[in-house]
Amino acid sequence: MTKTAEINQRLLEDLPVVRLPKFIPPGSGLSIWWMGDDRITFQAISNDTAGAYAFWVDEPPGHVGPPKHVHSREEEGFYVIEGEVEFRAGHIASVLTKDTFIALPKGIPHSWINTTTGEARLITFTAGAGNEGFFLMLGAPGVGPAGPRATLPLEEINARTRRYGVTYMETTDDPLDGALQIGAGRSPMVVRPAEGERHHAGGVVYSVKACGSVTAHAYTLIEVHIEPGGIMPSHRHAAFEEGIYVLDGSIRATLDGETYEATAGSFLIIPWGLPHEIRNTQGSAARLLLLSVPGGVEDYYRAACKPLPDGRWQDDLETDLARLRTVGLGFGVFE
Repeated sequence: MTKTAEINQRLLEDLPVVRLPKFIPPGSGLSIWWMGDDRITFQAISNDTAGAYAFWVDEPPGHVGPPKHVHSREEEGFYVIEGEVEFRAGHIASVLTKDTFIALPKGIPHSWINTTTGEARLITFTAGAGNEGFFLMLGAPGVGPAGPRATLPLEEINARTRRYGVTYMETTDDPLDGALQIGAGRSPMVVRPAEGERHHAGGVVYSVKACGSVTAHAYTLIEVHIEPGGIMPSHRHAAFEEGIYVLDGSIRATLDGETYEATAGSFLIIPWGLPHEIRNTQGSAARLLLLSVPGGVEDYYRAACKPLPDGRWQDDLETDLARLRTVGLGFGVFE
């Protein structure tokens, strides 16, 4: 092996330095059974994102959810795909239905439960990553059917959570019992399906569900609606890690020169600096959830796109694409 080949091989093995995009097809990922009967499937863990974020889909059975707990490190977000899930976080108590999102600041005690008799499905992500290690440590391999429901006393759970900065606790009359100073002055935020700051360009509507100013600059979450023929043109980010989950429809994603047909349930891991393009080549609209870490990418969309105040819009594709590229240079977004 030549010296150059040896260096290249060493770089490829050093994933924090040379990282590649990753495509996770529907139904794939790292699955576990949590407490016997709650299937959790991880699409992105710390090793995939250089610790920027973790992302998974939880499928709790009816009337199941975690006890009250608080995080000292991670910002959390939840997006309901199916079912009804009641969240209690600080002074907020709210039932989230399909396509509803809640941003949960670190330091705020919270719990949630699937309020239906059937299985729910909800996306969970944390920024940064690492908390997923708690689930991977205690969960069973996610193969075969669900087992009987298991429980652990709070003291046994907390004996295993110290390294992950999470504390579980009993529920009391005061919802802020157990709150941490790091969350002082902040509150959870619930965003319903029709809510969010909206912008459009290139046949795409970007609905900002959580911006950096809400998440202590930990992440931005955008729901993306792509009309047939719509395109997020080829670009790369100087600083942002991205994860894209396909909620509905199908897209053609080109990641660092490799093209994938991503249908509902697919997930794309896009490290900073790598070119990527998203197109809708189908005859019906597609819908995505775009997680960007750290927060702040919404400022680019505000500057490069047109506002969408009333639900009516019409794009000039070539003009829009030229503006996206030109404005992007000022935000570390470039071809």
